[in-house]
Amino acid sequence: MASGSDPYSEEPRGRTTGDKYFKEFVRLVHVSLRSWWWGEPLAATFGGAGGAWLGHDDDLPLDEVMGVAVSMVGVIIGSVFAILAMITRACDNSFLRKARKAGLLPVVHYLWPFFTIIAMGVLSILFLMVVAGISEDAPPVLRMTAGAAAGFCVLWTLAGLLPALGALIVFTRLIEKTSGIQE
Repeated sequence: MASGSDPYSEEPRGRTTGDKYFKEFVRLVHVSLRSWWWGEPLAATFGGAGGAWLGHDDDLPLDEVMGVAVSMVGVIIGSVFAILAMITRACDNSFLRKARKAGLLPVVHYLWPFFTIIAMGVLSILFLMVVAGISEDAPPVLRMTAGAAAGFCVLWTLAGLLPALGALIVFTRLIEKTSGIQE
C-alpha cells in the first residue's frame, strides 16, 4: 500500500512538513453548517456588529475593548491547549487498545471543537492586530470592516467554548466506557 493512501499513516500529505501539518489541522477544523452550535454564529454576528459599531466612531472605547478581547482570546487559547494536553495524556496505550476494541478510534474526531477554537482564536488575534494598526485617519468603512471581522472571530472563539466543554464531557465518558473493557 502506498504511504499516502494508508488511512492510519502517521504523516499527512503535503509539500513541506509545515504544509503537511497545517493541512491536517485544517482538515480537523469544522466551521460548517453541520458542525455549528446555534450560539456560535449568533454570538459571532453580534460580535461583528459590535466591532463595526466600535470602528465607526473615534469617541468609543475601542482601546479598552481591544485590551479585554486580546486578554480573553489569550486565556481561551491557553485553556484549550491545557485541556488538549490533559486529553492526550489520557490517551495512553491501555486506553487506545480499549478504544480500538470498543470501536471508538480515531480519538482525534472527538477533539475538533478544540481545534476550531484555536483556529478562530488565531484569526481573532490577526484581526485584532489589524484593528490596532489602523490609524484614526483611516476611512470609517475600513475601521468598521476590521472591527467587524475581529468582533466576529472573538465572539465565535468565546461561544465555541460550550461545544468544546461538551466534547470534554463526551471524552470523559469514553474513558469511563473503556474502563470496563479487558485489554
